[in-house]
Amino acid sequence: MAKIVERPHRRLQVRAFLARFSAFSKAAFLIALAVLVVALCTAGSTKSVGKAFYATEDTPVVFYLDYQDNATLEKIYVNVGTAYVPAGSTYTLTFKSALYNGTLTSSNGKLSPSWSTSYGLGTVTLSNLWQAPAEGEDTAEAVGSNYNWVLAVDRSDNTSTVSTSRRLVQVSFSGEMFVNEIVFVDSNDNVIPAYVGQSDVRALYDAAGNIGKWDEGYRDCFARQTNGEERLVDGDGYFAGSTPYTNYTQDEMLTLMQIDNILLGNRAVEGTFVADTDNGPLAALFPLLGVLIFGKSPFGLRFFSALFAAGAVLLVYLFLRDVFRRGEQKHNGWALLGAALFAGGGLLLSVGRLGLSYSLLACLLVGSLWSMFRFFAYGIDRERPARSACNVLTSGILFALAFCVDPKMLLAAVGIVGLFIAGAVRHARRNAAAAAQIRAELDEKNASERSEEVLYRNIEEAEGKERALRSEAVYQNKLIYLLFFVSFVVGTVLLFALTALPLYSTYARLYDPDPVAGTMSIFTLLGKAFKDSFAVGNVTAYSAGNASSAFGWLIALKGATLFASESPYVRLNANSNVFMAFTALLAFLFLTVYAALYLATGRSRSAYNTPYTAHILRAYAVLTAGLLSALLPYAFVSASAVASLPFSALWLAYIPLAFYTAYVHDGSAKRRLFGRFGMNATAIALTVCIVLYAATFILTLPAVFAFPFPAAASAACYGWMSLQNNGWYR
Repeated sequence: MAKIVERPHRRLQVRAFLARFSAFSKAAFLIALAVLVVALCTAGSTKSVGKAFYATEDTPVVFYLDYQDNATLEKIYVNVGTAYVPAGSTYTLTFKSALYNGTLTSSNGKLSPSWSTSYGLGTVTLSNLWQAPAEGEDTAEAVGSNYNWVLAVDRSDNTSTVSTSRRLVQVSFSGEMFVNEIVFVDSNDNVIPAYVGQSDVRALYDAAGNIGKWDEGYRDCFARQTNGEERLVDGDGYFAGSTPYTNYTQDEMLTLMQIDNILLGNRAVEGTFVADTDNGPLAALFPLLGVLIFGKSPFGLRFFSALFAAGAVLLVYLFLRDVFRRGEQKHNGWALLGAALFAGGGLLLSVGRLGLSYSLLACLLVGSLWSMFRFFAYGIDRERPARSACNVLTSGILFALAFCVDPKMLLAAVGIVGLFIAGAVRHARRNAAAAAQIRAELDEKNASERSEEVLYRNIEEAEGKERALRSEAVYQNKLIYLLFFVSFVVGTVLLFALTALPLYSTYARLYDPDPVAGTMSIFTLLGKAFKDSFAVGNVTAYSAGNASSAFGWLIALKGATLFASESPYVRLNANSNVFMAFTALLAFLFLTVYAALYLATGRSRSAYNTPYTAHILRAYAVLTAGLLSALLPYAFVSASAVASLPFSALWLAYIPLAFYTAYVHDGSAKRRLFGRFGMNATAIALTVCIVLYAATFILTLPAVFAFPFPAAASAACYGWMSLQNNGWYR
């Protein structure tokens, strides 16, 4: 008879699983979940413009407008993606109209409709990424039309209407470009159904004959004439206003251009090729995946950024939880405070939910530091050496991925490799201490032993243990150094090459003198892409105004404006919470002085040595190594506050460490706060700081989420929070 096994109720299983996590860990998860929900809910519209049509100068496109309820054509909206002209220059789209059953004229030996630029249809001039400065001016206007909706034709104020018999509209292009969508709107503000074909419509006239009306035969003929032009009308049939919820920032336009370059494949380009040269290949692949899943929409572009922003909060908590740990004593509350400061520090919710790579970089950098710190702190388990050594492997893989996002992260290896060296030295000292312990035990045994036989047996036993220990040490050393080499060196090169494969044609068009024939090898192209990433080349109107020294991040010197619109007044700004930045600077100085006094006054014999000192100084050293890792990649280039998201994750961690240091050494009497909570002077000071942080966060909400806000109110609420004016922030 089969034995009946009772399974615990599912609810009990869930409770048992949740019981494994502390209340602080659950709170950290809830904070990360809140960041994810807020980021996804404010990431932007899910309306997609569909696939893009690759337009050329010599191939106009014709639309047949299926007017409804005798409403006439009033507006035409366009959404243009990548334009292959120099950044800052302009390009044009020209619109003409014709009778769909009118006379044919001969042009270049081909019959075509009699096109006319009358009835309000004309030429719209757009700027590529940003507009070049006008003659006699030093700065460019903060404009950019790529991937955003532009009103190309507006007949709303014109007394002369477009006849509904003019159902054919032709659009021609001044050069090669990706065009995402063209939408026609009638006088009732309804989208006019449009069917698209090629410019030679003789076959359309032959199919229509003289019936004088739109029928299935005409429609089918249009469908047969298409060569990808149907992508101009395959979107959700909407047109959007000027807000970050519906439009893209100039920084995101470069990401979208890189996506278009990947989708372009190996097609030759006539014109100036524009590409993102400041980042690595992985910076475009995750946004591309979001676009493929959710369509070319703000939500699709920003989806993975929101996921990585939430993941970064969790990783900051896990990293600080281990860094603040003192033996078996956990300090999860201080780690939770660090994660909460990072989540509400101003940058994560503004930068982390945009289609940029910085939340991914924060995840990878903190994850790599956390894994390497675990190797440093816990070493190699003699029972499970391979499993514990995987911390080195994980750290290396995460670093390699960060390098693929931005090759400048090579300089971030300073802190991570420093932790590895310190961990390897610590591991060697543990083995040396274990060998010394064996010899000490031998001396203790033989000290009172009189039998030579027993003496020799004890010596042989000790030598056997030492040989086994040396053998284990050799295996462990080979393992950790092999995993380090495989992940940090081989893994970095391999992953960089693999992630660059989708961008091979992009790099060939950028660097190969003959991209069609392919005269350069993939490794030569990768070398040029690597070198190019260390020089800032993708300058937009905003990035030029936001640029500053990376060391300005220490005090949130200059904020970064990512989107601006005057009507209504909208600003999307990114800047670290100014009070948090100054507190972090004071915390860093306090901890640095604390460490210097300890080292200068005799270390373990110092008056500053307490049971907490070694633990605090270890955390300080690890955070400083991580801070250098995040700061150095941008220390020698002109960077904006947008790039400081990985840096802020570690910079703000000095705040809980400094308050913890003060708290454990604070001998002041506890006072009742609100008549209930007994708090010493440090706890009261921390409470005051948190109140200031929260007040600043609330004041900056219009800037973080780009709420329409009166200009005077914006200046009063958050204009003063940037110490240096970038031209838009104030």
